[in-house]
Amino acid sequence: MGIGVIIIGDEILSGLRTDKHLPKVIELLSARGLSLDWAEYVGDDPARITATLARTFASGDIVFSTGGIGATPDDHTRQCATKALGVPLELHPEAAGIPKRRN
Repeated sequence: MGIGVIIIGDEILSGLRTDKHLPKVIELLSARGLSLDWAEYVGDDPARITATLARTFASGDIVFSTGGIGATPDDHTRQCATKALGVPLELHPEAAGIPKRRN
């Protein structure tokens, strides 16, 4: 079993933001005597995110994912993960009582 990370976001691929996730994941794993076996960068394309998640979920590896879970229209990770796993996206009962933030 390997350990991998998927880093999602057009802003990383375009250079608008510098990825700080990969070095942090490596640091956190290293502190626990573990090492990262692979990393993948994926843009905000839902079909590509879903395919990447489905493939890595099926690998048997431990898979971390960063990015793509904010409240902006281009963040699709939650929906893609449920599609890749074949399960519905559900609101956690405790979250139902939390007021939604308005932009």
